[in-house]
Amino acid sequence: MIVANYLTAAALFCFGLYTVLTRRNLIKMVMGLSLIESSSYLLLISMAYRRGSTPPVLLNPPHGQTVTGLAKGNVADPVLQNFCLTAIVIGVAVTAVFLSVAVRVSQHYRSLDSDRMREMKG
Repeated sequence: MIVANYLTAAALFCFGLYTVLTRRNLIKMVMGLSLIESSSYLLLISMAYRRGSTPPVLLNPPHGQTVTGLAKGNVADPVLQNFCLTAIVIGVAVTAVFLSVAVRVSQHYRSLDSDRMREMKG
């Protein structure tokens, strides 16, 4: 199961990189960057997973286990989960900035094609 998550993250990264490198439309390039960000989220969450582990925060211990036993036992890594949540918030902000720049560029150049913007530079 974990190997499938790693392969999916690699496929998402490759597909996003392909989109960024081959598309000239700024909106499609931003979408490719979002795919690359999504692959990093999947990778972080997959790295935090441990087989047979319990969540890092519980209201009550599962049946047959004690709080002390859980503290010394197999618990999912909360640090990587927190990194992922932070990365999602930062990714949303960066995507919003990229999209606002794309809108301003399209208003100025009347096009979203990046090659056409280079031609008009003079």
